[in-house]
Amino acid sequence: MNQPNSITYPVRHQVFPVHPKLTTLLMHVLVVELDDCKASLPATLCPAIMLFVRGGGHIENADQSRTESPRFFLRGPTMTPMHVHYPANTLALSVCLRPGMLHQATGLNVNDIADGYIAMDRLVAKEKLSAFLRSLDSELEIGHIVKLFQDFLLEILDHQKKGSIGAAFLAAHKKIFFPLLDLSAYFGIGQRQLERRVRDAFGVTLRDVRRIVRFGQSLPALIRPDVAWGDLTQIAQDTGYYDQAHMHREYLELAGIAPAQLRQKINSQDPAYWIYRIATQDFYDLFLSVE
Repeated sequence: MNQPNSITYPVRHQVFPVHPKLTTLLMHVLVVELDDCKASLPATLCPAIMLFVRGGGHIENADQSRTESPRFFLRGPTMTPMHVHYPANTLALSVCLRPGMLHQATGLNVNDIADGYIAMDRLVAKEKLSAFLRSLDSELEIGHIVKLFQDFLLEILDHQKKGSIGAAFLAAHKKIFFPLLDLSAYFGIGQRQLERRVRDAFGVTLRDVRRIVRFGQSLPALIRPDVAWGDLTQIAQDTGYYDQAHMHREYLELAGIAPAQLRQKINSQDPAYWIYRIATQDFYDLFLSVE
């Protein structure tokens, strides 16, 4: 278990390994304590299971209105960044499903929740869900809360080992940027079938999978504490962007902020960008299926 980080504003986090039986489905578990602050979250290929033990989250919409999140829900992949406000004394748990594993885990079609969410009471029997949430109401020790959370996921998710196009696609991540003809030949299926199966597995097009993978590959290099402005061109070249301008455009679309400005936010200790200050290995364990 990682100890809480050294951020002094109203954000503290811990990272817990997922139960061994869940490793084919899930990344690590993130526990965050937030106190009246905002988070700027990037686009993601990973669906995620989100739970508020206390407090809650309010999503900021384009028209400046806010939408309150359910207490316990499953969020789909999204190609747009999100801004969420957390009231005082919020304690949240989240765990990302590995891309392509949603259907096995829950029986849901990822296209049905892409850019949206579904409350957990639509997936789990009311009595079972109520008993689980009641068990959290008097629990104060975070390690035990995480155990209850993971025990519940063991009950409701299909964690049997099975093959999937999503898992196979990510295992071959170094080939993701091959031309479509070469990529379809590698998987032994036609181009249209490959594109259809990618869409069914991830909820986005092959083009968007490539965009998200490139973005994810560049983030660990960009958020390193020692990165300087002059390093951005090399990071762009090393992670598959045509040039720094290409990386700039895609960061605006996927993170809502340009790489240089993101570095400024990180260096200025802006609390809304706390997620980018998570230690590199924890960042991989939480959000990135491949290194």
